[in-house]
Amino acid sequence: MSMSQGWSGLRAAVIALGFLAWSVPGVEAAPSDPLPANLLEYGTAGAIDLQGITGSNVVSYVPITNAAIDPASNVPLGAFQVTSLPSDQVTTYNNTPFNITFVPSAFDNKPLGASDPIMLTGHLNGTITGSYQSNVKVSFDPPTNPSFAFGAGTGTLNLLKDDQKLLVPSSAGGTTTLEASIAPTQVPAPEPSTIALFLSTVGGLGLRKYVQTRRQRGQA
Repeated sequence: MSMSQGWSGLRAAVIALGFLAWSVPGVEAAPSDPLPANLLEYGTAGAIDLQGITGSNVVSYVPITNAAIDPASNVPLGAFQVTSLPSDQVTTYNNTPFNITFVPSAFDNKPLGASDPIMLTGHLNGTITGSYQSNVKVSFDPPTNPSFAFGAGTGTLNLLKDDQKLLVPSSAGGTTTLEASIAPTQVPAPEPSTIALFLSTVGGLGLRKYVQTRRQRGQA
């Protein structure tokens, strides 16, 4: 009987401690697991200038938000979305500027070093007629500074070679995706001969100091 009362008391104490833990301010659930290793976290932003547009603008930019990808694969930069026009309407783009900002934030669950976001610019040229006809092309300018802090070195954002794309409202729901690739540049590791030279230099200096100290003690 006494043993049964003891277990009952212990169980009540455990339950009471559980309720107390939940009621203490600042107690939170364990954080979610980090992302898998070697993923690049980034986002994009962008806009289309209304300069050079005749008619209603039907092209918009769709950014990438909170993305995490393997940087060894192609890197999505967002997409252009084209809305269909009424059959009797036409919109012309004459060297219309656009800009896209690539903002890398972390790699391998570690924040990246300080670096400026990469600005990509380009132009739209062509005409959209109604719901199906379009010859509007996307062309990018050469990036001025496409490098950013990445891993143990730097990474360079490279537009894919096929950087001219055709915007058609009736193709893929009017969505034209944009992609790039990243070329990593790692910090070179010291060659074995360099390491050996460094160690021999340090060892020689230590030996010289030891000999000088013994001589000074012998002369004292």
